[in-house]
Amino acid sequence: MRTIATAAALLGVGVLLTACATTDAEAPETTTEASEFGLPAAIADSGQLLIGNSPVYPPMAFLPEGDEDPENRQGFDIDLARAIAERLGVEAVFEQQPYEQYLPSLATGRLDLVESAMQDLESRRETVDFVDYFRTGPQLFTMIDRTDLTTVEDLCGGSVVIDVGDVGYQDAVNAVSGERCAADEPIEIIPASSTADALIQLEQGRADATIRGAESVRYMAGELEPDTYALIDEPLSEIPVGIAVAKDNTELRDAVAAALQSLIDDGTYAEIGETWGLSDLLVDEVTINGGE
Repeated sequence: MRTIATAAALLGVGVLLTACATTDAEAPETTTEASEFGLPAAIADSGQLLIGNSPVYPPMAFLPEGDEDPENRQGFDIDLARAIAERLGVEAVFEQQPYEQYLPSLATGRLDLVESAMQDLESRRETVDFVDYFRTGPQLFTMIDRTDLTTVEDLCGGSVVIDVGDVGYQDAVNAVSGERCAADEPIEIIPASSTADALIQLEQGRADATIRGAESVRYMAGELEPDTYALIDEPLSEIPVGIAVAKDNTELRDAVAAALQSLIDDGTYAEIGETWGLSDLLVDEVTINGGE
């Protein structure tokens, strides 16, 4: 079982990074010829696919407990990126940058791709295209002994504890409460000072449920602390997660999409998802920019 220090550390994910750039790689067989998937010749000739990735977010990409060597990064994003690169006949080389620098680095050619649990948001599509490979969304969860809480409706008249800074999650809970609960039985939001505090309040019975990203909740409940937490219903909304490619690099975008689809078709993608407990968040086929 893969573990990290604490569940609170998992839930308190910070996506803005300030680490210095580092690289690592695992080298499959490479080729000097463009792959059957139409990989740009310059990348095929170099034998490397430069991928922006931040190993800070289990189970997508993270370092083993007590390990600070970025070459030992692991997770769903890492396994999938390496499988895509291998399918394209090149080696995956990971580079960590401050998160806000990733998209500019695609524009300047410092990176070929970014695969780092990046949500495919319309505002980001002005400069990049996304090859969507995953679905996320706000996920409600509770303690495993609360067998009375399996649907959103079961929470009507109850409470959800949420970090005061997680405005998006508060909006999501208020929206679903208005849609699925009676006016006199809304879901109450209890403020927490942090995601760690929200988890403590849940464990102490001060609230009926809390909420985090679907992938991190599944990893925590299935791998990190099994037999402790239980999911409530499906994610409250569906947000595509994509591999970012520079807007003008359609040849690379299409090659990555074709390689990913081949991994879906032959079952490799499903095997990787199962390894990290994410099977129910996988996609059946590749889409570009949310399928727009």
